[in-house]
Amino acid sequence: MGQRFWTRRRVIGLVGAALTVAAGLSKPVQKLAALPDAVMVPQGQRITVPWSSWISLSAAPADPVSISGNAASIHGVSPGRFIIRTRLLGWLPWRQVPVEVTKPLYEVPGGESMGVLVNTKGLVVTQYAPILTRGRWTDPAELAGIDKGDIIVQINHRPVYADSALERAVQSAGRKHQDVELGVQGSRSFHIRRVRPIWSNQHFRWQIGVLVQDGASGVGTLTFYNPGTLQYAALGHSITDGLTRAPVEVHSGRVTGADIVGVISGTANTPGQKIGVLTTGADVQGTVIHNGVFGITGHLNHRPSGKKGVPLPVALPDQVHPGPATIVTVLHGQRTASYAVRILKTYPQWVPHTKGLLFEVDDSRLLQEAGGVIQGMSGSPIIQNGRIVGAVTHVLINRPSLGYGCYAYWMAKQKSLA
Repeated sequence: MGQRFWTRRRVIGLVGAALTVAAGLSKPVQKLAALPDAVMVPQGQRITVPWSSWISLSAAPADPVSISGNAASIHGVSPGRFIIRTRLLGWLPWRQVPVEVTKPLYEVPGGESMGVLVNTKGLVVTQYAPILTRGRWTDPAELAGIDKGDIIVQINHRPVYADSALERAVQSAGRKHQDVELGVQGSRSFHIRRVRPIWSNQHFRWQIGVLVQDGASGVGTLTFYNPGTLQYAALGHSITDGLTRAPVEVHSGRVTGADIVGVISGTANTPGQKIGVLTTGADVQGTVIHNGVFGITGHLNHRPSGKKGVPLPVALPDQVHPGPATIVTVLHGQRTASYAVRILKTYPQWVPHTKGLLFEVDDSRLLQEAGGVIQGMSGSPIIQNGRIVGAVTHVLINRPSLGYGCYAYWMAKQKSLA
């Protein structure tokens, strides 16, 4: 009796497991799993998303959504937000899908290389510099609790923007045999650190044992600009302090043109790079007002030279899909060119995130000359179906033909561009 009971129980379990697997492989259940968490739609346009025939829905305002087969067509009637309320099998409350209807955004795609020179708000501690005095090495800044990557934002309660201000304060405090009081912004909190300068027998001046930098410079790529206001966005990722990889706060800065005089091709595990020299600013010139997770923003003094300035719509994340696309960048001099890529994967996003899409370089010219994605290409606009969909942000070190991009929509919606 017991053995028969366990045999029956085992058969029922196997049948139940088989039904569960079969249900999971059925198209309605797969569509159910693919139901989006949220949807964004441009005003006056329609977005089609996967839907399950097992789910009925209702929404307000009236008639913005219709279902045909296994897809739902959502119409962006007017800017704002509404909720799609769903019911499983027509009666069981399922979950809500928020929908945001946005005003269309239009920007002029860039691609021009540019030099970036910024002054940070504070001094970034790049490394320790032990001091030799009386035959032994010591480091007063490290002993006082200052870490690499910290930012010195105050000296004796006054804001600091240049390393020369720290040098003057250290020499003055050293001569008086007093502490210099530093306001230090760490990775998580702000601290006051008191450091007593020590006389260096090696350099014949007072020192506190750290090296700092008060700015950053490099070559990047203009992503897009507004033809009316000349506000721009560039780089696709933030300028960081190089140690903690945290964005540095910008006090002031400028962008200028860059002439690409050479390219070092990327290979597996060795990233390539553009070699650029700064120009007079006749091609690109402007200010830097903000440094955020999606790069820098500011105002151009004029439109980039030779640019027709034809604006394109900025795609919403929901409008970007796997398939052919192009990137616009510079490999020689100051002339932009378009190169074929293929978007391999897109990541659904309702909130901003730096990794939005994965792409592969298809263009034989770009592969032959640069090996794929290289440093200095960050910010190059990605265009698909007549829309600006993203910007190049990172290269996969072990496969330089692959790169990541952020969605252009998040760049255009930064507060600094409002």
